[in-house]
Amino acid sequence: RALSLRVVMAFFTSLLATPRKASGKTLLERLGGATQLDDRRDALASFKELSAEEPLRLIVEGGIGLLVRLAGDEDAQLARDALETLSNLCDVGVPAEVPEDRPNANRVAGEHNCDMLLSDAELLPAALAPLERSDFYVRFHGLALLRQLLATRADKTHEALLHAPAAAGRVLALLEDERDIVRNEALHLMRDVVPTAPPELANILAFQGGFESLLTIAEGIVREEGSETADAGAGAVFADTFDALGALLARHVANRRLFVEGGALGRVLSLLALPPSHTSGQAARIRLACRTLWQLLRPPAGAAGGEAGGE
Repeated sequence: RALSLRVVMAFFTSLLATPRKASGKTLLERLGGATQLDDRRDALASFKELSAEEPLRLIVEGGIGLLVRLAGDEDAQLARDALETLSNLCDVGVPAEVPEDRPNANRVAGEHNCDMLLSDAELLPAALAPLERSDFYVRFHGLALLRQLLATRADKTHEALLHAPAAAGRVLALLEDERDIVRNEALHLMRDVVPTAPPELANILAFQGGFESLLTIAEGIVREEGSETADAGAGAVFADTFDALGALLARHVANRRLFVEGGALGRVLSLLALPPSHTSGQAARIRLACRTLWQLLRPPAGAAGGEAGGE
């Protein structure tokens, strides 16, 4: 009996000594009620950790909406953690491990949270507003959030961006980021999103400087060819750049007119210079540029009248 009592006491002592992880509801209540910066940071850090470990479904009020507001906080750490948490919540593959009796819990939670974030027209623009900041992690997690939304709820995300052209412009501006990771992620979004986006969204991206930003990337790669600072992955970046250019031109008469009359055509022509002794990478660059020029001679894909129709 004495041994059994000691075992029972040891068990309860271990329970008391092991801190139990707070629930998502408790952490959100702490986060919403905290007035001190350190308290808010601690609560958000704990909730971010929980969001990566458990499939959580949030409502807008006091949940998604609270995190979006924190993403715009002037404190960089709060903004970073809020955006990373939102990205976790909207990722249908997080957490990677789910309960055996709920094998689709992460997908159900991710889709639900995407729907919540896109249910209010003001939430997505507010979540992307911090992209104006130069902080690397704010930009990285903001782009990751947008990628999750586009992967899960593409049509709703396109619609939200159409009604918030400034938000689309903030993403486009990241093509000018000097940090390759941020720039390339923004470029991948352009390359992947435009082919399936509504024509109106492609028009917004083109008329907010899409051609200018993409060609600046391409010209920078050409200038650095053969130099010590040349990026080993420059060929892939150049290809992504021209894939995005081609997508902007494929279905859009207005974009084609802007491309020709706004000077982009001349900039592409200048990229066609090929020295007699050239590399296979330089030859591939010329082929990509020529493919874009050839696209201008073809009718817009899926032409059906209107500004996106045939010329």
